[in-house]
Amino acid sequence: MERAEAFVSLVRPRHTAQIVGIVAIVSIASHGLTTTSLYAIISSLFLSISIFFLDDAHDYESDRVAHPRRPVPRGLITTRQAYTISAILMLLGILSASMLFFYQFVIFLTSTIVAVAISVLNINSLLRASLSAFLIWTLFPFGAFPDLKTALFGLIVALPHVGGSITKDFIHSRGDIIQGLKPPPDWSKYLASTIFFLSGCIVWVPKMLEFVTWLYIPPITVTCVSCMVLGVKISRGHYEKVYIYGGIGMCSTLAAFLLGGF
Repeated sequence: MERAEAFVSLVRPRHTAQIVGIVAIVSIASHGLTTTSLYAIISSLFLSISIFFLDDAHDYESDRVAHPRRPVPRGLITTRQAYTISAILMLLGILSASMLFFYQFVIFLTSTIVAVAISVLNINSLLRASLSAFLIWTLFPFGAFPDLKTALFGLIVALPHVGGSITKDFIHSRGDIIQGLKPPPDWSKYLASTIFFLSGCIVWVPKMLEFVTWLYIPPITVTCVSCMVLGVKISRGHYEKVYIYGGIGMCSTLAAFLLGGF
């Protein structure tokens, strides 16, 4: 039972649900309930889980300090098992994506390469944050038809992840140092804070361009407030609430897209 729970933990249900949820929403809104939507959802699911397994296997030494209760540091799952499962799921994801339109397959392969690079290379904090945000952004043109509206919605979801990724580097700095990564410079917290403030403003652009209905306003207001609160907290060095407010902002943003007319 404990081993099964360990595998579920490595899947990161909350994060995987966010990724697959975005693809499901934009794909069904664009393509309807079709095989295209199904393959897009399945391939994103396989890739998401694959990267989480790869990340935990690669970060084993760091997690012994930063996250000692995770399955790999505890010995419930070996690094070899994690790497093997990651490779199998990644292959299945690529096979599923090959059934999609060519442009979707190219986006998927690009995302796969970038995701692997983020997991295994010693990339500096700001670049890693930007690449992580890029991965979030690609979920939109991958799931939907690429157009200005899709690109804008992708930016609204992806931009806060730059600030969030920088902030998480402060939370995980002890473990990163063990891996040989440099701790984030102190000034980067102000960059993260500024990005959250900017994100809180950009969420109103779709309404200004009349891409959405008035139903977009109530949930996106929650997103705006979440971004502003994070901007203030991070500028003061309070990083512990980034997951909570980030989750609230993500859920309210997706609700705004659904209600406002994606």
